[in-house]
Amino acid sequence: MVEQGTPGATFGRVAEAYARTRPHYPRAAIERAAVELGLGADAAILDLAAGTGNLTRALREVFASVVAVEPDPEMRAQFEGDVLPGTAEEIPLPDGAVDAVFVGEAFHWFDYERALAEIRRVARGLAVFNRSWGFQEQPGLLPQRFVDDLDAVWARFHGDSTPAGFSDWRDVVHPEGPERFVEHVRISGRDLVDLHLTGSTLASIADAERAEIATRAYPLMDDEYELRVVTELYWKRFA
Repeated sequence: MVEQGTPGATFGRVAEAYARTRPHYPRAAIERAAVELGLGADAAILDLAAGTGNLTRALREVFASVVAVEPDPEMRAQFEGDVLPGTAEEIPLPDGAVDAVFVGEAFHWFDYERALAEIRRVARGLAVFNRSWGFQEQPGLLPQRFVDDLDAVWARFHGDSTPAGFSDWRDVVHPEGPERFVEHVRISGRDLVDLHLTGSTLASIADAERAEIATRAYPLMDDEYELRVVTELYWKRFA
């Protein structure tokens, strides 16, 4: 089968599963970001590259004013509440519009220099969440046959490269941190399969191939799992 997209640009294909299965953001991490950036409950916040609104919902429980920006129309369609179309490189807000920009699981997809310039234009602070979950955090969590399918797709796109070998946004932003927050959440076996298929590389293959991988994996799974979710917080105040 022929791959139909580029990793990072095809999340809309898995938008429903993304909204349904991606773990929530811990309130403690958001509150720590607020302390580090000097933000009160009345702060104006931008959730940039907001996806299906997972982080936006958590931010709206802490801050009174939260605007979301997301480039993918299929991801925006999963949103609860308002969300603006736009990108990190061309944020659709005026200068100084918000107190801080929050980015969840997305900065590595940006054009780092252009995005940082835009963030500095609209805000006085930045908080970034990196996350890790699944078989990366818990070796042996998934049946080996499912892991083999995931690895085969990764190799088609990336060869022998690992995520550690990719460019790192932190080399450009130079943030403070990280602070780590670890949670364990319960998830069904089927949802755990679907969660792993929302990764950028798996979202880039043909829908039919992704469905075949899921169909092979579902019967191998237990009814329920305990998923370890690690959230790393980075932050930066702008002078």
